[in-house]
Amino acid sequence: MLLISGNEFDKGRVGQHKVVLNAAKAAGVALLAYTSAPGSLTAALADDHRGTEEAILASGVPYALLRNGWYNENYTEQLAPVLEHNAVTHAAGEGRISSAARADYAAAAVAVLTGEGHENKTYELGGDAAWSLAEYAAELSRQTGKEIADNAVSRKPSSAS
Repeated sequence: MLLISGNEFDKGRVGQHKVVLNAAKAAGVALLAYTSAPGSLTAALADDHRGTEEAILASGVPYALLRNGWYNENYTEQLAPVLEHNAVTHAAGEGRISSAARADYAAAAVAVLTGEGHENKTYELGGDAAWSLAEYAAELSRQTGKEIADNAVSRKPSSAS
């Protein structure tokens, strides 16, 4: 069974996920695969994923945690404002992104759910190559023929004068 993490952040995702988890347990599901977030799940953005993973581990249901990296579509679906303002504005510093297409993450889920030996395993999933947002801006410049600036901003709060 595949549990795709919900996207209604204000509706108690962990509670929603627990409803599915309890139904899976009652049904005797052989394997529950959950689309989680990458890494150690310590960032506030990952609170719901951490809570869901904890519930899955405590449930006794055989699981596979699919910790998906960012989606390519997070960037391609936001191209209009980038191209309108000729800038990729971000606070990622020199951070690197190992994104992949949603279809690639779906293929990984299919492989886990239809394969063998995936019980009680965690998979960190991402693209084949990591890239920075500066590299993304340069690639957009190359492909569009327009100068797309890498507009890195400080993560520190600004103070009003």
